[in-house]
Amino acid sequence: MQDTKENVINLEQYQKATQQALVDDISAQAFVFLREQAQENAIPMKSVLLEHLLGIALVIKAVEGHEESARILRELAEQING
Repeated sequence: MQDTKENVINLEQYQKATQQALVDDISAQAFVFLREQAQENAIPMKSVLLEHLLGIALVIKAVEGHEESARILRELAEQING
């Protein structure tokens, strides 16, 4: 007899995975758009990405506050540094 626990999907895990897949897809589409625009306008991709990152940080600061923006940037630095 097959163990039914193997067939049970945790709804919360499924929703989280589904949402993450959508976030990944949106991020990939945004990156492709930025890359294409940078290429079409002969602008270094690094410049576009840095400006985009700054813009995102400033939006987070405006919406969530300075502390949250700083926290997120620290978290990103930690991921980058290993």
